[in-house]
Parts: sequence; structure tokens; C-alpha cells
Amino acid sequence: MIKMKVLLFISLSSLILGACETSDRSPNDDMDSDISTTESVKESKVTKEPGIQELDNSIIQEIEKIGTEEEVDWDKINLNKRQFSEYIESLSDLVTDESDTDEDALSIISSTMIDNETIEIVINNPDKSEMSALTNGFFAIIMDSFIRQLYLSSDFSDGSTHPLIIIKDEENNMVSEASNFIEMESTE
Repeated sequence: MIKMKVLLFISLSSLILGACETSDRSPNDDMDSDISTTESVKESKVTKEPGIQELDNSIIQEIEKIGTEEEVDWDKINLNKRQFSEYIESLSDLVTDESDTDEDALSIISSTMIDNETIEIVINNPDKSEMSALTNGFFAIIMDSFIRQLYLSSDFSDGSTHPLIIIKDEENNMVSEASNFIEMESTE
């Protein structure tokens, strides 16, 4: 369980710290792209928003607390639609890269936003024992909670609108499908 939290923290930190890219565009480039109606039709507001590499330092500091003993102040985190989408799309690359050193680690095969309210994650668990369902379940709870909280702190949500988060295994078996935080069942 701790290993999965650390993996998520490393993934997000790698994305924020390692995704810096330089831009060779000049202000005139934007004017040139407006000349072409085909280009302006294809461009959306999301692509004009700052990307994840342009996160504010205060947001980065809060995100760096994920996976540590420090409490994250989610009120200080606000991702625009592009930043959130880029993060979701990059989950499979980052988690897979980090888990390459551990062949037995559960990893994300793909992560996509199907639409503005639906996120689908496909995982691979090399452990095929009877414990794999439990491992998948715990991973789903952690991923769902983390992604859901980021979604609630993004421009996709009004603060109370939740996404549908679908987590499947590589054989297309449903691990979880939830439209609110997953709660653990108590045993009596």
C-alpha cells in the first residue's frame, strides 16, 4: 500500500519536475495560426491553457506532499482542464517507467479521459495469485481517491461534481467503477 502511494508521488513529481519544455513560438505565431480557419476550428480553449509544466510553485509544493506524512491542502491545488488531462494521459508512461525496475509491480497500461466526466484506467498486475484481486482493489481505491481529488481540484469540476472512474485489468475485467469516493466495507 505504501509502495503504491510512493509510486504515485514519484510519478506526479516526475511529471511536474521533468516535463519542462521550451517553446520556440513567438506572439506572431498565434496570429499566423488564426489566419487559417482550419487551424482555428481545431484549436480549443483547452490547448491554449497552460500545460502541466507551467504549474504554479504553490501547487507544486502541495502536490509534492502526496505520499508523505504531510497533509495536502487541496484548496491550494487548482488544475486547469489541460493540466488535468495531460496528467491523466501521462499516468501510464510515468508509472510504467518507475515500475520497470520492479517486474512484480502493478502498473498502469493506459489512462484516458473518455469525456469530461469519465476516466478509464487499465492496469497490469503480474501477480496472478489469489491475492491479485485484493492488490488490484487496494490500488483502485488509492488511484480513484487520488484522481478524484485532483479532478475535484480542477476546472472540470465545480467542487462537487465527481467523475466516473473506471479501473480495469489488462484482461478487461472490471476492478472498480465509481462515481464517488470508494468506501471500504466494514467487517463485523
